[in-house]
Amino acid sequence: MGEHIPSKIEKLSAGLKLIRPLNCLLAGIAVIIGAFVAGGKGDWYFYLLAFLTAFMISGGGNAINDFFDRKIDKINRPDRPIPSGKIKPAEAVKISKILFLAGFATATLMRNMPCLLLAGFNALMLVAYSARLKRTGLPGNITIGYLVGSTFLFGGIALYPFRQEFLPASLLLLVLLSFFSTVGREIIKSIQDFEGDKRLGLETFPIRYGKRTGAAVASMFVLIAICLSPLPLVCGILRTGYVLFLPMSLFAFITAIGEIVKAQTKKSAAMASNYCKLGMFFGLLSFMAGTIF
Repeated sequence: MGEHIPSKIEKLSAGLKLIRPLNCLLAGIAVIIGAFVAGGKGDWYFYLLAFLTAFMISGGGNAINDFFDRKIDKINRPDRPIPSGKIKPAEAVKISKILFLAGFATATLMRNMPCLLLAGFNALMLVAYSARLKRTGLPGNITIGYLVGSTFLFGGIALYPFRQEFLPASLLLLVLLSFFSTVGREIIKSIQDFEGDKRLGLETFPIRYGKRTGAAVASMFVLIAICLSPLPLVCGILRTGYVLFLPMSLFAFITAIGEIVKAQTKKSAAMASNYCKLGMFFGLLSFMAGTIF
Protein backbone atom coordinates (compact mmCIF):
# COMPACT_ATOMS: atom_id res chain seq x y z
CA MET A 1 0.00 0.00 0.00
CA GLY A 2 1.14 3.56 -0.76
CA GLU A 3 1.93 6.24 1.79
CA HIS A 4 -1.15 7.89 3.28
CA ILE A 5 -1.52 11.52 2.21
CA PRO A 6 -3.29 13.59 4.91
CA SER A 7 -6.44 15.40 3.82
CA LYS A 8 -6.90 19.14 4.34
CA ILE A 9 -9.03 18.44 7.41
CA GLU A 10 -6.33 16.18 8.84
CA LYS A 11 -3.70 18.83 8.07
CA LEU A 12 -5.72 21.51 9.86
CA SER A 13 -6.34 19.27 12.85
CA ALA A 14 -2.65 18.31 12.99
CA GLY A 15 -1.62 21.98 12.71
CA LEU A 16 -3.81 22.85 15.69
CA LYS A 17 -2.41 19.94 17.65
CA LEU A 18 1.08 21.12 16.76
CA ILE A 19 0.67 24.54 18.36
CA ARG A 20 -1.35 23.21 21.34
CA PRO A 21 -4.10 25.90 21.30
CA LEU A 22 -5.20 25.11 24.86
CA ASN A 23 -1.70 25.82 26.19
CA CYS A 24 -1.59 29.00 24.08
CA LEU A 25 -4.97 30.02 25.51
CA LEU A 26 -3.68 29.45 29.04
CA ALA A 27 -0.61 31.59 28.28
CA GLY A 28 -2.88 34.40 27.06
CA ILE A 29 -5.08 34.08 30.14
CA ALA A 30 -1.98 34.16 32.35
CA VAL A 31 -1.04 37.52 30.82
CA ILE A 32 -4.52 38.89 31.55
CA ILE A 33 -4.35 37.54 35.10
CA GLY A 34 -0.95 39.17 35.54
CA ALA A 35 -2.38 42.50 34.41
CA PHE A 36 -5.43 41.96 36.61
CA VAL A 37 -3.38 41.15 39.73
CA ALA A 38 -1.23 44.21 39.07
CA GLY A 39 -4.37 46.37 38.99
CA GLY A 40 -4.04 47.36 35.36
CA LYS A 41 -6.15 49.93 33.61
CA GLY A 42 -6.42 50.39 29.89
CA ASP A 43 -8.62 50.02 26.83
CA TRP A 44 -9.92 46.55 25.96
CA TYR A 45 -7.94 46.35 22.73
CA PHE A 46 -4.72 46.80 24.69
CA TYR A 47 -5.42 43.64 26.65
CA LEU A 48 -6.43 41.88 23.45
CA LEU A 49 -3.02 42.68 21.95
CA ALA A 50 -1.27 41.41 25.09
CA PHE A 51 -3.35 38.22 24.97
CA LEU A 52 -2.62 37.65 21.28
CA THR A 53 1.10 38.25 21.77
CA ALA A 54 1.32 35.54 24.41
CA PHE A 55 -0.88 33.20 22.37
CA MET A 56 1.21 33.58 19.19
CA ILE A 57 4.62 33.38 20.87
CA SER A 58 3.54 30.28 22.81
CA GLY A 59 2.20 28.66 19.64
CA GLY A 60 5.45 29.37 17.81
CA GLY A 61 7.41 27.85 20.67
CA ASN A 62 5.24 24.73 20.70
CA ALA A 63 5.66 24.24 16.96
CA ILE A 64 9.45 24.61 17.02
CA ASN A 65 9.59 22.33 20.05
CA ASP A 66 7.88 19.56 18.09
CA PHE A 67 10.35 20.09 15.25
CA PHE A 68 13.35 19.52 17.50
CA ASP A 69 11.58 16.70 19.39
CA ARG A 70 10.53 14.76 16.30
CA LYS A 71 12.94 11.88 17.00
CA ILE A 72 12.07 11.79 20.70
CA ASP A 73 8.35 11.84 19.94
CA LYS A 74 8.71 8.75 17.73
CA ILE A 75 9.23 6.90 21.00
CA ASN A 76 7.47 8.95 23.68
CA ARG A 77 4.57 10.42 21.67
CA PRO A 78 4.24 8.77 18.25
CA ASP A 79 0.78 10.28 17.77
CA ARG A 80 2.18 13.83 17.60
CA PRO A 81 1.74 15.59 14.21
CA ILE A 82 5.32 15.17 12.91
CA PRO A 83 6.09 11.54 13.83
CA SER A 84 2.59 10.53 12.67
CA GLY A 85 3.39 12.01 9.23
CA LYS A 86 0.54 14.51 9.23
CA ILE A 87 2.89 17.50 9.40
CA LYS A 88 6.31 17.65 7.73
CA PRO A 89 9.26 19.02 9.75
CA ALA A 90 9.69 21.94 7.31
CA GLU A 91 6.00 22.79 7.70
CA ALA A 92 6.38 22.91 11.49
CA VAL A 93 9.28 25.37 11.14
CA LYS A 94 7.21 27.53 8.78
CA ILE A 95 4.25 27.57 11.17
CA SER A 96 6.59 28.50 14.02
CA LYS A 97 8.08 31.43 12.07
CA ILE A 98 4.63 32.74 11.12
CA LEU A 99 3.41 32.64 14.72
CA PHE A 100 6.57 34.28 16.09
CA LEU A 101 6.26 37.09 13.53
CA ALA A 102 2.58 37.52 14.36
CA GLY A 103 3.49 37.74 18.05
CA PHE A 104 6.12 40.40 17.37
CA ALA A 105 3.57 42.32 15.30
CA THR A 106 0.98 42.43 18.08
CA ALA A 107 3.68 43.29 20.63
CA THR A 108 4.81 46.18 18.40
CA LEU A 109 1.24 47.48 18.19
CA MET A 110 1.22 47.74 21.98
CA ARG A 111 3.79 50.56 21.68
CA ASN A 112 5.53 49.32 24.82
CA MET A 113 9.24 48.68 24.43
CA PRO A 114 9.63 46.52 27.59
CA CYS A 115 6.82 44.27 26.34
CA LEU A 116 8.40 44.00 22.88
CA LEU A 117 11.80 43.17 24.37
CA LEU A 118 10.32 40.55 26.71
CA ALA A 119 8.37 38.96 23.84
CA GLY A 120 11.51 38.81 21.70
CA PHE A 121 13.64 37.41 24.52
CA ASN A 122 11.07 34.75 25.35
CA ALA A 123 10.87 33.71 21.70
CA LEU A 124 14.65 33.24 21.69
CA MET A 125 14.47 31.27 24.93
CA LEU A 126 11.76 29.01 23.49
CA VAL A 127 13.98 28.20 20.51
CA ALA A 128 17.05 27.72 22.73
CA TYR A 129 15.08 25.45 25.04
CA SER A 130 13.80 23.30 22.19
CA ALA A 131 17.16 23.12 20.41
CA ARG A 132 19.44 22.56 23.37
CA LEU A 133 18.35 23.43 26.92
CA LYS A 134 15.61 20.80 27.07
CA ARG A 135 18.29 18.12 26.94
CA THR A 136 20.45 19.58 29.71
CA GLY A 137 18.28 18.51 32.63
CA LEU A 138 17.69 21.01 35.42
CA PRO A 139 18.70 24.12 33.38
CA GLY A 140 15.97 23.23 30.90
CA ASN A 141 13.43 22.76 33.70
CA ILE A 142 14.39 26.13 35.14
CA THR A 143 14.01 27.73 31.70
CA ILE A 144 10.41 26.53 31.48
CA GLY A 145 9.80 27.79 35.01
CA TYR A 146 11.01 31.23 33.93
CA LEU A 147 8.92 31.20 30.74
CA VAL A 148 5.72 30.31 32.60
CA GLY A 149 6.36 32.92 35.29
CA SER A 150 7.19 35.56 32.68
CA THR A 151 3.71 35.35 31.16
CA PHE A 152 2.33 36.90 34.34
CA LEU A 153 5.19 39.39 34.39
CA PHE A 154 4.37 40.36 30.80
CA GLY A 155 0.87 41.35 31.92
CA GLY A 156 2.32 43.53 34.67
CA ILE A 157 4.93 45.16 32.43
CA ALA A 158 2.18 45.91 29.93
CA LEU A 159 0.75 48.37 32.50
CA TYR A 160 3.69 50.74 32.34
CA PRO A 161 1.92 53.19 29.99
CA PHE A 162 -0.90 53.49 32.55
CA ARG A 163 0.87 53.28 35.91
CA GLN A 164 3.97 55.01 37.23
CA GLU A 165 4.76 53.03 40.39
CA PHE A 166 6.65 49.76 40.62
CA LEU A 167 4.97 46.44 39.96
CA PRO A 168 3.01 45.26 43.04
CA ALA A 169 4.37 42.56 45.34
CA SER A 170 1.34 40.38 44.61
CA LEU A 171 2.41 40.05 40.97
CA LEU A 172 6.01 39.25 41.89
CA LEU A 173 4.82 36.56 44.31
CA LEU A 174 2.61 35.09 41.59
CA VAL A 175 5.65 34.92 39.31
CA LEU A 176 7.69 33.15 42.01
CA LEU A 177 4.93 30.68 42.86
CA SER A 178 4.43 29.76 39.23
CA PHE A 179 8.19 29.44 38.75
CA PHE A 180 8.78 26.97 41.60
CA SER A 181 5.67 24.88 40.95
CA THR A 182 6.45 24.71 37.22
CA VAL A 183 10.06 23.60 37.74
CA GLY A 184 8.82 20.86 40.06
CA ARG A 185 6.24 19.70 37.53
CA GLU A 186 8.80 19.71 34.70
CA ILE A 187 11.08 17.36 36.66
CA ILE A 188 8.09 15.12 37.34
CA LYS A 189 7.34 15.06 33.61
CA SER A 190 10.95 14.01 33.01
CA ILE A 191 10.33 11.02 35.26
CA GLN A 192 7.23 10.25 33.20
CA ASP A 193 9.28 10.27 29.97
CA PHE A 194 12.24 8.46 31.55
CA GLU A 195 12.27 5.34 29.37
CA GLY A 196 11.98 7.09 26.01
CA ASP A 197 14.47 9.79 26.97
CA LYS A 198 17.00 7.20 28.15
CA ARG A 199 16.75 5.23 24.89
CA LEU A 200 17.59 8.40 23.00
CA GLY A 201 20.60 9.19 25.19
CA LEU A 202 19.18 12.35 26.75
CA GLU A 203 20.54 13.70 30.04
CA THR A 204 17.45 14.76 31.93
CA PHE A 205 17.73 15.24 35.68
CA PRO A 206 16.15 11.86 36.60
CA ILE A 207 18.37 10.03 34.09
CA ARG A 208 21.52 11.69 35.40
CA TYR A 209 20.78 11.37 39.12
CA GLY A 210 18.07 8.72 39.32
CA LYS A 211 14.28 8.76 39.57
CA ARG A 212 14.24 8.87 43.36
CA THR A 213 16.54 11.90 43.48
CA GLY A 214 14.48 13.51 40.73
CA ALA A 215 11.31 12.95 42.78
CA ALA A 216 12.98 14.47 45.86
CA VAL A 217 14.16 17.59 44.00
CA ALA A 218 10.79 17.99 42.24
CA SER A 219 9.06 17.75 45.61
CA MET A 220 11.43 20.38 47.03
CA PHE A 221 10.48 22.89 44.34
CA VAL A 222 6.77 22.23 44.82
CA LEU A 223 7.20 22.46 48.60
CA ILE A 224 8.82 25.89 48.23
CA ALA A 225 5.75 27.04 46.31
CA ILE A 226 3.55 25.65 49.08
CA CYS A 227 5.54 27.47 51.77
CA LEU A 228 5.37 30.76 49.85
CA SER A 229 1.63 30.53 49.20
CA PRO A 230 0.44 32.02 52.56
CA LEU A 231 2.61 35.15 52.17
CA PRO A 232 0.13 37.20 50.08
CA LEU A 233 -2.41 36.95 52.91
CA VAL A 234 0.00 37.12 55.87
CA CYS A 235 1.71 40.22 54.45
CA GLY A 236 -1.59 41.87 53.56
CA ILE A 237 -0.78 41.89 49.86
CA LEU A 238 -4.07 40.27 48.84
CA ARG A 239 -7.55 40.34 50.38
CA THR A 240 -9.28 37.53 52.29
CA GLY A 241 -10.83 36.19 49.08
CA TYR A 242 -7.42 34.63 48.49
CA VAL A 243 -8.24 31.79 50.92
CA LEU A 244 -11.30 30.63 48.99
CA PHE A 245 -9.37 28.45 46.55
CA LEU A 246 -6.04 28.22 48.39
CA PRO A 247 -6.88 25.02 50.34
CA MET A 248 -7.74 23.20 47.10
CA SER A 249 -4.51 24.39 45.52
CA LEU A 250 -2.43 23.24 48.50
CA PHE A 251 -4.24 19.89 48.63
CA ALA A 252 -3.48 19.27 44.94
CA PHE A 253 0.21 20.13 45.36
CA ILE A 254 0.58 18.01 48.51
CA THR A 255 -1.12 15.10 46.74
CA ALA A 256 1.31 15.51 43.84
CA ILE A 257 4.26 15.28 46.22
CA GLY A 258 2.82 12.20 47.89
CA GLU A 259 2.21 10.52 44.55
CA ILE A 260 5.70 11.05 43.11
CA VAL A 261 7.51 10.22 46.37
CA LYS A 262 5.49 7.00 46.75
CA ALA A 263 6.43 5.64 43.33
CA GLN A 264 8.46 6.94 40.39
CA THR A 265 6.57 4.99 37.72
CA LYS A 266 5.27 6.51 34.50
CA LYS A 267 1.70 6.27 35.81
CA SER A 268 2.52 7.91 39.15
CA ALA A 269 4.48 10.69 37.44
CA ALA A 270 1.56 11.36 35.09
CA MET A 271 -0.84 11.59 38.04
CA ALA A 272 1.54 13.84 40.00
CA SER A 273 1.94 16.10 36.97
CA ASN A 274 -1.83 16.43 36.63
CA TYR A 275 -2.18 17.22 40.33
CA CYS A 276 0.42 19.98 39.93
CA LYS A 277 -1.51 21.41 37.01
CA LEU A 278 -4.68 21.35 39.12
CA GLY A 279 -2.84 23.08 41.96
CA MET A 280 -1.68 25.81 39.58
CA PHE A 281 -5.24 26.30 38.34
CA PHE A 282 -6.67 26.78 41.83
CA GLY A 283 -3.69 28.97 42.69
CA LEU A 284 -4.59 31.32 39.85
CA LEU A 285 -8.19 31.44 41.06
CA SER A 286 -6.89 32.29 44.54
CA PHE A 287 -4.92 35.28 43.25
CA MET A 288 -7.87 36.54 41.23
CA ALA A 289 -10.23 36.21 44.21
CA GLY A 290 -7.70 37.92 46.47
CA THR A 291 -7.63 41.00 44.26
CA ILE A 292 -11.42 41.32 44.14
CA PHE A 293 -12.64 40.75 47.72
